[in-house]
Amino acid sequence: MNPVGNVRHALLMILLSASALAPATRAFAQSAGDQRALDSLGGAKPKQAAPAHPAHRHPAHHAVHQAGAQPAASAASSHMPAGVAMPPPVPTTPPAPPIIKPPIINVPLHPEPPPPPVPVVAGAKGKATASHGGTRITFGDGSADLNAGTMQAVRDFAASLKADPVARAQIDAYGNGSPDDPSTPRRLSLSRGLAVRAVLINSGIPSTRIYVRAIGRPLDNSEPDRVDLARSDLDAPTTTSAAVASTPAASTTPAKVP
Repeated sequence: MNPVGNVRHALLMILLSASALAPATRAFAQSAGDQRALDSLGGAKPKQAAPAHPAHRHPAHHAVHQAGAQPAASAASSHMPAGVAMPPPVPTTPPAPPIIKPPIINVPLHPEPPPPPVPVVAGAKGKATASHGGTRITFGDGSADLNAGTMQAVRDFAASLKADPVARAQIDAYGNGSPDDPSTPRRLSLSRGLAVRAVLINSGIPSTRIYVRAIGRPLDNSEPDRVDLARSDLDAPTTTSAAVASTPAASTTPAKVP
């Protein structure tokens, strides 16, 4: 055989070999999963199975969906890709501090000491007049002394207050003096009101139930040297003609101003 014939015979053998290997190549490409080889051979595209754990999701997002099965920190760490830092933990609200109640300290309260006893001045001028709801006590000119009759009238008034713990004593004190000098009648009326108040306190009436008003000269033409005692639950006292006690002697003792 000449050389040209040998070359033709070799080419023919190569072509026959290539056509025989084509089915085997296609089967190998399908078994290997080479999509590009299948496309070149015209084969069908195989379906890809969904991954059991999607890696494209963010670890924190995946941890939120896994919160019902396990804590967020453990879920994020179990699915955290290698080389990725874990997100910082979410701070929780601290519990409220306990309520500390201050201790109760019993401080002894010392009662107000009673005022000194008011003496009975035998020669003091004045009288006591009973009225509905109270008593009127008169004094000598410029004096704040109580005689035996007026002292007993104030004590009887204190006994009526003891019978009714709700009632309070109203003391309206007056004093005589010049219209150009309002200070002297006011000081004199205050001395008379405090004297009657002291008798009530020493008779057992608390000071919180006694209210004293030093008015000074009365605005009308009524008796200026007097003290009107009234109870808060009864009407104001009015002048009556019944004299409870009186003494004719006048007193020249000056007014006692605290």
